[in-house]
Amino acid sequence: MAIRKGALALATALAAALLTVASPHTASADPVNIRIGWSTMPGHLIPVLYSKPDILKHYGKSYTVEPIRFRGSSPQITAMAANEIDMAAFGPLVLALAVNNARLDVKVVADIIQDGVDGYHSETFLVRADSGIDKIEDMKGKRIGTNAIGSASDTAIRAMFRAKGMRDKRDFTMVEVAFPNIPPMIDEGKLDLGTVLQPMSKQLIASGKYKVLFTSKDAMGPSQLVFLTANGKFLEANRTALMDFFEDHVRAVRWFTDPKNRTEAVKIIADFMQQSPDTLTHLFTKEDYFRDPFMIPNVKAIQESIDIAVELGLSPTGITVDPNYVDLSFVEEAKRRIEAGAQ
Repeated sequence: MAIRKGALALATALAAALLTVASPHTASADPVNIRIGWSTMPGHLIPVLYSKPDILKHYGKSYTVEPIRFRGSSPQITAMAANEIDMAAFGPLVLALAVNNARLDVKVVADIIQDGVDGYHSETFLVRADSGIDKIEDMKGKRIGTNAIGSASDTAIRAMFRAKGMRDKRDFTMVEVAFPNIPPMIDEGKLDLGTVLQPMSKQLIASGKYKVLFTSKDAMGPSQLVFLTANGKFLEANRTALMDFFEDHVRAVRWFTDPKNRTEAVKIIADFMQQSPDTLTHLFTKEDYFRDPFMIPNVKAIQESIDIAVELGLSPTGITVDPNYVDLSFVEEAKRRIEAGAQ
């Protein structure tokens, strides 16, 4: 199930340090604790966004955050159904499954990362350069590593192979493997192809030992790869505090992605990941995923991805995302506050 990250004790300590300052937007004396699911760093950013008190106006006053790590998007459905998290990092298919299968009351509330937008990075699916695999058809009888069945990258894999008339179990075998374990399993010959995230993707390609067989953009076009989804009842019960949260959340993402803060931002992320900043040279460049400047998700792209998933047979039925499963009022209010403060 979920792995609660002890490294986030820093964020908890910051909450205590900030409690002495009053907030004009505080809904109650006790801050609302927001439990947020995430699965990958540095892509999702969630575990580090609340680590700089000078860019957070409301942390520890009207809200606190408890990031909780998962292997992918789909395991977060179970966690939300069990009331273990209030927000989740979902992919499009997972949203449809949460609504149709788990009967969850969920709303798309913010962008996390978008794939293949305006020349930005697209998720890569790698094979060994000496594998003899040069096209999708060469994958017949091979093994593919996927982080979680139903995740955004899993859907892209199936879309690409379905376009070539190839299907799981008949033409190839899908193996669920955590993202960090996919590259060594390809190297050891236990997998033939897998999703490899940045920065590892860039490093492996540069080594000359690996090559890109296809990207998510090749399979599905530009897409809303991952987005923040929230429990609808939680949103309504804590609307005032969550307006504060999203103002800080958007401010934090904007700080991390601002070129003038890049050196410090990369160091914060590198320290969290226990890596050298030199391994994260792709961050916040065109080699990274696109993030909307005000965290407004591409709802149209979410709908298109769900429609593709239904065509692939990954979900028996789709959903109409807008207006039934979207609430952009929080990021819209965050944008209003931030732009008003800049004047």
